[in-house]
Formats: sequence, C-alpha cells, structure tokens
Amino acid sequence: MAARRGGVYTGHVNLDGLFEYSAVFPFPQGAGSKPCLQGESTDHADGAGTKPKTGKDRAHPLPVTGGVYLLTDEEDRIILLASAGNLRRAVQTRLAGPAADEDQHPGPAGRRRADLSRIVRRIRWTPACSAFEIGHLYWRLARVLMPRTYLKQLGFGPAWFVHLDPRAEIPRLAVGKMLRGPPGVDLGPFFTQGDATRFVQVLQDGFDLCRYEHILEQAPRGTPCAYFEMGRCPAPCSATIPMSRYRETVAEALAFSAGDREAMYQVLEVSMREAAARRDYEQAGRIKQRLEQLREIEHRSFALAAPIDRFNYLVVQRGGGRTRVKPFFVRGGDIAPGETVSLRKLDPAVGQWLDSWANTTSNGGQADQQSRSEQTWLVSHFLGRKDPPGLFIRADKIPDAERLAAMIRESFSRPEKPADQGTPTDGGMGEA
Repeated sequence: MAARRGGVYTGHVNLDGLFEYSAVFPFPQGAGSKPCLQGESTDHADGAGTKPKTGKDRAHPLPVTGGVYLLTDEEDRIILLASAGNLRRAVQTRLAGPAADEDQHPGPAGRRRADLSRIVRRIRWTPACSAFEIGHLYWRLARVLMPRTYLKQLGFGPAWFVHLDPRAEIPRLAVGKMLRGPPGVDLGPFFTQGDATRFVQVLQDGFDLCRYEHILEQAPRGTPCAYFEMGRCPAPCSATIPMSRYRETVAEALAFSAGDREAMYQVLEVSMREAAARRDYEQAGRIKQRLEQLREIEHRSFALAAPIDRFNYLVVQRGGGRTRVKPFFVRGGDIAPGETVSLRKLDPAVGQWLDSWANTTSNGGQADQQSRSEQTWLVSHFLGRKDPPGLFIRADKIPDAERLAAMIRESFSRPEKPADQGTPTDGGMGEA
C-alpha cells in the first residue's frame, strides 16, 4: 500500500503495544558477515518473526511478507513510518546508506536521501499478508503517530458522500468527503467528487429539487429562479408550495436514492402509457423524460450508493502463504479484522463468522464519523479496482456457510497474485 512522504514528527508518542516486534539498530556484526538484523521477536503465526533457530534465521528476524514498520532514534523519537510489500528488503534498503539506497531507488539528479542509518536506533514492525491488511494497519497506526498529517500519507484517496436530511429547516443535498451522521442520511460512497455531484443532479432533475439553496434559504420571500419559469421547480423559496410539501418531496427523493425505485418506475410507466392512450403526447413525453432522468441513477458510477449504514461487506484476504486466510468485517464503514484461519479449518470458522455477523449491528449512530469515513475510503479504494485482490462480498449477497467456505477455497487455492502482497513502498513521516 503506497504511503507518500509527509512532514517531520516533533512530539513524543507512547509506542508501547503499537507494534508486534522490535529490533535494535545498528545491526550486530558477525565475523566476516554483512550487517544483519537481530530482533526481539518470538513465535508468530505464519512464520513471520519466528523464534530464530539457525544462523540464517537469527540474522534475519524481519519477515519477507508485507507490513508496516517504524524507525526511531536513540531517544525513541519517530523518524519514519512506512509500509512495504517485503519488510526485510525495505528496511535493509532504507538503512543501507544513501549510496546503496539510490542504486535501487534512483531519484532526481542532485537529490539524495538522508542517511537514516546514522540516526536510527530501533526498528518496530507488524507483519501483514495482503494489500488490504497493510492499508488498514498503516491507516490505524498513522492516525495515532501523526494525527495532524496522516491523511497526506495514505496510499488511497477519499471517497465521497451525499448527505440529506428531509426534516431540516432548509433541506439540502450536501457533497463531502466526510460522513456527517444523523440527523439525516449519508449516501455513498462515490469514487469521485464528480460522481457524487452527478448523483445530486439526477435527484434534482428527477424530483424537481432546488438547485439554488442560497435562494431557498430566503423562503418564503425568495425570488423564483429560471427553473420555476421552465416548470422544473415548484419554488418553495417563494411559498408557491409550502415548505412542508417540499420536505415530503425531498423524503421521496431520499427513499428513491436509497433503493426504493421499482414502485416509482412502474407508476411513471403506467402514467406514460395512459397519457399516450388519450393522445396527450406532450404529457407522455414529459413523463418519459423524467423516467429517463431517474433511471440514470442505475449508472455503474453509483453502484455503491446507498445509506452508509448498509455499507456492509465480508472481506476475505490471504493470511499467510496459500493455506491461510483472514476475514475483515465491514459494518457501516467500520473495519473489524478477524482471526487468521487455515483453509483446513475453514468450515467451523465460517460458521462462526456468520453467527457473529448475525448477532452484531453497526454502531454508525455513535461511531467516530471521521474514522468511519476514512475506513470507507479504504474499502472503496479496493472495490473501485477492476479486479480487487481477495473476496469482497456484500452482506446481502453472503451465501450460507457451506457455499461460502467453498467460494473461499476456490478463490484462494489459485496462484497468488503479486498485488496480494501489496506494493513495496517507502514513505510516511519524512525524516527528522
């Protein structure tokens, strides 16, 4: 998971418990050998950081799997937080000195990386076995370690949302990158701001909603705009219709955007045929135009659009090699990692996943909206890929336990894609 360089960290954070493993630096020198890592790691699932037994193992406790690592100085002040697809290679390259580093990562002429090997005195890391897990782990750690700048370091951009509260004094369709939560409903996610804006336009055109909210704020003494003259707005701003009736229309638009659409399609189709039967072709044409406008909401750009409390997915990723998988439970945007399980023990584990899913509800009303927003960005980032790694199963599409286990085995018995281990990257907090 890509992590771009950010600013310098200037404060202290309690690092205890944030990472699974730790090692001192400089690396101990063996007779006639190159510098190597000698860590404090002990037993760990999947062999990542296992207790060293041989000389080779003792020299390299960092795993070759992906993960997130942290470099600190002699006073344990943070220097760099970064993610990588291969922890051992990334850390060794980063601390090999500028000459060796730039041989592998050439930069612009005349620009050299700082020699971090001169100031780094401790390395911490947590392994992760998929790009999704790396992204979630990096996000979680970055929020703690650099709360003011972490958004600039993420390897995924924002998703977008549309907030609507029909009961508000002035109902409005608000586009933003952050969930607002109740009162009102957050719809989304959308992959781009343009998608969210177009979604708003579809509702405005289909339900004749106000396009100029600064005029609506003047109700009941607002001056109707050109859309009123064209018959495309009922002008609640000037009390041509009462605001209570306008709120009812906004509520209808919300219900439609949330997925309650077929009934309206059928009503409009019947009305269009009736108008044509009595040869009122002008009216039939207007109804047809409205129907076409409303059907634009079915565009693939809006495929994920729904009340955010319904943004529920079971995400299954590799958990180490080709024999283990790890579930992530996405509820209303919140991501909860599950326990890694071997494919041989998958059947009872899947049953437990489904029981847990059935007995747990989203805490969307009480959750930290910024945290939910950012985790939704991460899930959307992968859902927006043409061929996302692993399995992303929408909650209402999750099959029974037997079929789900068969689906997982079939998917993860295939050769592992390079993208599943993430992209080897270096970056994060910059250099102190």
